[in-house]
Amino acid sequence: MAKNKILTVPQNGTQPATIPSPIDNMLAGTTSVETVTKTSNKRPTSFNIDQELQSRFKAVCATRGKSMSSVIEDFILGYISEQ
Repeated sequence: MAKNKILTVPQNGTQPATIPSPIDNMLAGTTSVETVTKTSNKRPTSFNIDQELQSRFKAVCATRGKSMSSVIEDFILGYISEQ
């Protein structure tokens, strides 16, 4: 059974604590947000990749302000056109 927490009463002149929402945490530090509309013909895809490689790729994409999906999509389009 969970233990009850003791609540403290705020003092006069204090400001309430700012608690960021999970979406605020996700968007913190991003330069752009790319969204896919529900009418899009895009399909979620998953594949296995080395953890270190994925981590480095994610960092480079964030530094350049691009989503990992858009970089992979550009690569796939280039790869297809080479054939």
